[in-house]
Amino acid sequence: MPASPPGATPMGMRPITVPAPPLFPPSVPPEVPYRAPALGGQLPLTKHCASCDARYPADFLLCPRDATPLADDEAQEDPLLGKMLGETYQLVRVVGEGGMGRVYEARHLRLKDRRFAVKVLHPELARQPEVVVRFQREAESASAITHDNVVDVFDVHRTVDGRPYMVGEFLDGIELGAYLDKAGKLESQEAVRIARQICQALIAAHKNGIVHRDVKPENVFLVGDLSGPQGARVKVLDFGISKAAQQNTNLTRTGMIMGTPSYMAPEQARGEVVDHRADVYSVGATLYHLVTGKKPFDADEPGAILTAVLTEEPVRPRTFEPRLPEGLELVIQRAMAKDPRDRYQTMAELDRGLAAFDTTTGMARVMVDAPPSSSAAIGLDVTARTMFAGLAHTPTNAAPGAAKMARPTIVLLGGVVGLWLTGGFVDALAGVVRYFHAGELTITESVLLILGSVLAAATPTVLFALHVHKTVWPNSMRALQLAADLRRTATSALLTYGAAAFIMRVLFTVLLRDSHALAGGLYDAGLFVVSLLGAAIGGGLGPLARRARRERNR
Repeated sequence: MPASPPGATPMGMRPITVPAPPLFPPSVPPEVPYRAPALGGQLPLTKHCASCDARYPADFLLCPRDATPLADDEAQEDPLLGKMLGETYQLVRVVGEGGMGRVYEARHLRLKDRRFAVKVLHPELARQPEVVVRFQREAESASAITHDNVVDVFDVHRTVDGRPYMVGEFLDGIELGAYLDKAGKLESQEAVRIARQICQALIAAHKNGIVHRDVKPENVFLVGDLSGPQGARVKVLDFGISKAAQQNTNLTRTGMIMGTPSYMAPEQARGEVVDHRADVYSVGATLYHLVTGKKPFDADEPGAILTAVLTEEPVRPRTFEPRLPEGLELVIQRAMAKDPRDRYQTMAELDRGLAAFDTTTGMARVMVDAPPSSSAAIGLDVTARTMFAGLAHTPTNAAPGAAKMARPTIVLLGGVVGLWLTGGFVDALAGVVRYFHAGELTITESVLLILGSVLAAATPTVLFALHVHKTVWPNSMRALQLAADLRRTATSALLTYGAAAFIMRVLFTVLLRDSHALAGGLYDAGLFVVSLLGAAIGGGLGPLARRARRERNR
């Protein structure tokens, strides 16, 4: 649980301007009342001690009598300031406020040098059972996860008037959302570094059976040196709507939509019960915002955002940031796939996908939380996936070059396949006409045949181009898959045609010694039909394999 300098927004809290206390002057003996040294008069006593009720000037930090932190009169409307919670934590100042509660800096009664953050639920919300349960869940979920990138929660209790509060670590830094507002957008290296730390935090959460369900920049806090070689350290906050593996409460029932629409997975937007792949989507959406400076989906009304999440694709990231590596764009778009079966299936997979773009840590963390295997096995796996690119899934290991060539490949091979289909159909149909006419085509028949075939091919060609432009071109993952499908289709068609022609020539000229049959029209028609079958089989392997993978990833 964080605290922040002016301008920071810890735990999604709205910052409150609190005057920074100056260094207190030399201690005054308890029995001597304070008198101002200037002009023989007394300075305004704007600070008071919550323990002895004595009053002091604004430049005092601690009460000289009992060393109690002094509260400012401007904050006297908050009755908790200066109070002791649980006979252990004394609230010193307000550091942030949000919709659910207020966050204070606190000092431990016995550990004088330790600073803590205390989040206290608003009084009006403390009377709502579901909110209290959510607050308790946040504390339980965070405390169950032991990881450097997850905020530590040490205690949870109630104030004397029954308001729940939790005690956590005190963080000096800035909320990622506020940092992003100032920066506009981040360089891809910095964004990847932050995203990988979020992944590491959620890997730990998922190992404990906890799905965060509200990953967004406002729930990520940055501590440490932002400009240093290793950058800031990430702390993931606010597990208030997290879902445990065996949880069955009204807060997680099917049909209830919880989370932030702009970063919400489609299945979560539909109110379905979600798993850890919803967090994969949200990390992808957060990374999208970091590198583009734009939310994936944004509108004035939450309902409009939810509709877009369910029915539309976000604008291609490179539209906003042309310098973004195409391989990184591919990683983002795969993480944000509409169907959870098409995404990275674990947070560790997403982390490994991002590792290729993280130059600060090199490849040392690529296999973090990955199943143990030898380097040779890893190399063979990468090679196999590269050879059969797009057959079962998108090969992110070969993504940077493959993603860059995907769209030119679609244009080139799309033209090749189109010419083969049109030319092959014309040749096959001409062969059938020649067979039944027992002679060559007339000029009129040739012209009509060519024009008819071109016109017949025009409509499907236009429909295919529109489909590619609308649904494939903006998405690198789909572009890679279509490029791989076209590559297999073209290769299978040409190889099948060539192989069939070779076999037929050997059969008729050598074995049957009847080369005149090769000049017949049915020979040309037969070759085209055989190549069509080969293309259908070769090109259909990719969709079939992807369907089988989706079934496995249910």
